[in-house]
Amino acid sequence: MSNRIKILFGAVLGVLYVAFGLLQFVLAALGPVESLEALLIPGDLFTGFVLLVVGAVLLAGVKKLSSGAADGMPFIYVGILLSVGFGLVELLALCALGLDAYLVGEWADWVVTDAINPLLYLAVIGAFGFLAWGKELFRGIRAA
Repeated sequence: MSNRIKILFGAVLGVLYVAFGLLQFVLAALGPVESLEALLIPGDLFTGFVLLVVGAVLLAGVKKLSSGAADGMPFIYVGILLSVGFGLVELLALCALGLDAYLVGEWADWVVTDAINPLLYLAVIGAFGFLAWGKELFRGIRAA
């Protein structure tokens, strides 16, 4: 697959991660904003920081690849792995919160959308990249 598709994928995903990370910081400072509730963005500094780091890794790879450097591809791959990894951690945390609500007896009061954040739903996009280029990634690791 050509590098242009990887550059476009990394750029779109990187910009999304940085944008949602900045929104997390702003919402942590300002408090909840009703117009952004549909995007399921809680104001959390730590999640915002993680989103910014993943976005920075992806955008660093895009910058290197677009300038013609071959060492930008590992940045894209690591950004995708970080995206999927943190998404899996958030999925496990969501399941743990649901199990806790069930065991405590607050199952009827628990709302799943209160526990969802951008790390979870942006990881779905990262999973598509992992499915598309995962073999290539692990082939490169095995060769090293």
